[in-house]
Amino acid sequence: MIALTPRAIRIALSIPIAYRRVGDDHWFHSRVMNLSESGILFGPTELQPGAAVEVMVSPPVHIGSLARGKQVCAGQVVRTTHVGAAVRVGTCRFMLDD
Repeated sequence: MIALTPRAIRIALSIPIAYRRVGDDHWFHSRVMNLSESGILFGPTELQPGAAVEVMVSPPVHIGSLARGKQVCAGQVVRTTHVGAAVRVGTCRFMLDD
């Protein structure tokens, strides 16, 4: 029998997100559709699967190990849909306001 790993709980939230490909200077703006501690679905975007990205997001609530507050997370696009891109979140760091 194969043991299945439970999928992270996803929360539907319409909050702003900024994203860029790793190495780019320009941030693009979009909207989160849902997020979990392991990933974020957002759009519109023209990102393609496999793209290494950074996302800047401010979750309003604690979601698993994803804390509240403005943070930048490294990730990779794992799939795309007609409405956006799903990014698997790796490491995150908090942004400090000036």
